[in-house]
Amino acid sequence: MDIYRNVAVISGLEPHRTILQERLLKLFARKAEKSLIVEGKPADTVRHRQIYGVDVVSHLDDTDLAFVLQNADNIYCRSGYSTLMDLYALGINRATLIPTPGQTEQEYLAEYFANKGFEVMKQWEV
Repeated sequence: MDIYRNVAVISGLEPHRTILQERLLKLFARKAEKSLIVEGKPADTVRHRQIYGVDVVSHLDDTDLAFVLQNADNIYCRSGYSTLMDLYALGINRATLIPTPGQTEQEYLAEYFANKGFEVMKQWEV
């Protein structure tokens, strides 16, 4: 598995999952750094492709996901409880959290973790 400077793990309900993916693709393309988007589609066959020079995969197994997250300089993800607990279990204490619009629990958790040093962005700010 490669080491990526920017890693995004996308999840959530449609259309917000796809909207976030499109915004992150543009952000990563502008950065021109080695970047990966994990689409969060475990039911899909693992597909690896490039879009705007950004590596995109439907999902990763636990070992590969842990590796790319632990070696990334910048992590972008939703602020859902499971995602935050995964980061905690991996010893990761920094990420840019992007709560799913209208998900009050994610908005609350993002605010809580902002006080712990995490960055928070609204989906429209990406």
